[in-house]
Amino acid sequence: MNPQSLPVRLRNFVLALGMALAFVYLFLPMLTNSVGVLHRMSLYLADNGIDPTRYYYTDVEQVKEGENYLYEVLKQR
Repeated sequence: MNPQSLPVRLRNFVLALGMALAFVYLFLPMLTNSVGVLHRMSLYLADNGIDPTRYYYTDVEQVKEGENYLYEVLKQR
């Protein structure tokens, strides 16, 4: 593997970060607004004050609780 100089690595990092931010904040909103179903769903969620990310985090907590339970049960055997 070729070690790259610090300026090259920093340039690659900045380019990758810029592309990721452009994808999230430019491309995805344009896609959401151009597809009818996604646009209606976005408007409905915004009008009703629903934050879809909350549901994701609650599911993660339940999965962790299930893993802990299984670990404790299997440890006892």
